[in-house]
Amino acid sequence: MASTTVAAEQNIAVPNVVGLTLDKATDQLKDLGLKVEAEDVNDGKTILSKKNWEVVSQDPKPAAQVEKDSKIKLGVRHLTDETATPTPTPTPTQAVVPLVAPPAPPVVETPAVVVPPPVVEAPPVAPAVPAKPPVQQAPPAAPAPYYKNCAAVRAAGAAPIHISQPGYGSHLDKDGDGWGCDK
Repeated sequence: MASTTVAAEQNIAVPNVVGLTLDKATDQLKDLGLKVEAEDVNDGKTILSKKNWEVVSQDPKPAAQVEKDSKIKLGVRHLTDETATPTPTPTPTQAVVPLVAPPAPPVVETPAVVVPPPVVEAPPVAPAVPAKPPVQQAPPAAPAPYYKNCAAVRAAGAAPIHISQPGYGSHLDKDGDGWGCDK
């Protein structure tokens, strides 16, 4: 019974490496103690740089039980290959998702619109008008009288003088009632 337990412990479940680059798939399988053999499925090209190749198939299939040091055969294609590659049959747990980009909208060139510069018209010229004779201006108004004190207001015959009359000044209105020289 002990020998079957030891044999079961040495079996390894093969991981799914389809879709990974060859360098990552190789690292993952070697970490589990498995050997890797890769072959170009399109043209039989020599594999120089593992990071430029994508795993498209594997044998044995994912989840298969193999012994340590078993060889896993990987079918790969170069990342620049545009030819069709064999696709793995999806398992019930895998969903097939198409990787199709929507078509690009067509490029429509619109003709350039040429806009003429705006037309600027010169302002109309006014007809010549004969010059008018100069207007006679009224002589300048006499300056408002200034009274130095109430004696000057009385001498001019303007006493009492109201705030609304020319010549009124606050120095003439001692009581501030609006009437100057009233007392």
